[in-house]
Amino acid sequence: MGIGSSVVRPMKNALDDMPVHVKQLAEMFRKHGRKQDRNTSEVQNLDSADIVHPLQNAWRSDTDWTPNDIANAGQGNRPNPESYLDADYIQQHLARFDDGASRIYFSDSLHTWGPGNRGSTFVFPTSELQTILDETGGDATQLAIRLGLDPGDFYDPHGNPWPVEIRHFEPSELENLRIPSGNEGGANPQWIPGGYLPAGLPEAVIDVPETATGIGDVANGGNDYNPGMWPGTAQGLSLH
Repeated sequence: MGIGSSVVRPMKNALDDMPVHVKQLAEMFRKHGRKQDRNTSEVQNLDSADIVHPLQNAWRSDTDWTPNDIANAGQGNRPNPESYLDADYIQQHLARFDDGASRIYFSDSLHTWGPGNRGSTFVFPTSELQTILDETGGDATQLAIRLGLDPGDFYDPHGNPWPVEIRHFEPSELENLRIPSGNEGGANPQWIPGGYLPAGLPEAVIDVPETATGIGDVANGGNDYNPGMWPGTAQGLSLH
């Protein structure tokens, strides 16, 4: 008996009995997720249990919003996560950032525009991002996949890794820490409601001060370029 009949079909049947929002989220994770080890991960992807489980009991029963509704509303039109996610779930999700948060930046973009995009930036729990960095070992393709990006996003047109760097934000620097709404400037087409990347890394958004500007802002009449005014502490990162 093949794996299709012994494992895959029961998982598909189990999905049929799940609430509509769980099935929609599972489909979103399957659609956007990027896996390398297909011989085992295809089975995991069928119900995305490792990703969807935290969200199964998080969807408010008094909301008319579904995951598809939210995703299809488009950037700038999506609702506040508090309108469709349970308050306890939101609190528990944001508690994962109690020890601080981190983000990987493209160096050129960071120093041209500063660490914010329309006044905010996506961040990940520092310890969980470090685990991914350790597991990928500087492999640009693997890192992009784990961060919900296209596999080649960390490479320039010549196939060389773009210069990147990390900024670590202390808990006191996590201004207005919140679950992403999908309306943020940095939200890409792979954004999924609920506070997770397609590959499973929890994410949140923080506000970035107006003083955190880059060279490009100065050229357009902005504040002085002064990385010393930016929140966070810089750390180098080499990819290959």
